[in-house]
Amino acid sequence: MHRIIRTLRTERGLSQQQLGALIQLSASSIGSYENGRLVPVQQNAKILDDVLGSGDRVQRASAEARGMSFAGFLRPWAEMEERATLLRSFQLAVVPGLLQTREYAERLLRVGPVDDVPTRLANRLTRQQVLTRADDPAEFIAVIDRGVLHRQVGTPEQMAEQLRSLAEAAARPNIWVHVVPGSADAYHGLNGSFAMATVDDHVFGYVDSHFGGDVISNPADVQTLERSWEGVRSYALPVEESHDMILKAVQTWS
Repeated sequence: MHRIIRTLRTERGLSQQQLGALIQLSASSIGSYENGRLVPVQQNAKILDDVLGSGDRVQRASAEARGMSFAGFLRPWAEMEERATLLRSFQLAVVPGLLQTREYAERLLRVGPVDDVPTRLANRLTRQQVLTRADDPAEFIAVIDRGVLHRQVGTPEQMAEQLRSLAEAAARPNIWVHVVPGSADAYHGLNGSFAMATVDDHVFGYVDSHFGGDVISNPADVQTLERSWEGVRSYALPVEESHDMILKAVQTWS
């Protein structure tokens, strides 16, 4: 896939910066496409085809690359993520995948018997584009337990970088990050992490397990997740207080 983008770009005499400017992406994003670190989401692949006059070559190649990089259990959820207008995530133990830095994500992926970490890592970083794409990025509401800010993943320097990145992400107009304080005592989130995606006015859930993950589509089960979501939101701090708590946690790792 990455060779196709590089070839099409050079054939048209464009630099990475020039191509990025045409589709409202950074030159580094184009570079990541061309070296295989990222795979364009469907929307960006279509824009690339339009700008490069390549029919649907980039779309077909990127779709194939995404399919190969996703674990079978994750593929249906990743497709919903890409189509979602609203994403919601509660994480009890780690930073949500859509907001993880490269180093933080890689450290998590190397825990346990995971095969082909580079491909899994590229896949996770590619999924994050749903929040940063130029045209109509998804809205994302993340609620995290306070313990996430103080659980070391990687080196202290990598933790500080991750939390700074989290604070910066929360400043974007389509992203809200809330922290559940330690004073929350027992609350719904202690039952485990989960996510929800709103696609075409329908809500779907996703729950991780040791054996992969399950997409939740049964209306009764989705309603249960909705109640859990309202529960964790009721204990979470407002955005401004959460932002201050994240920045204070950065200092503990610096």
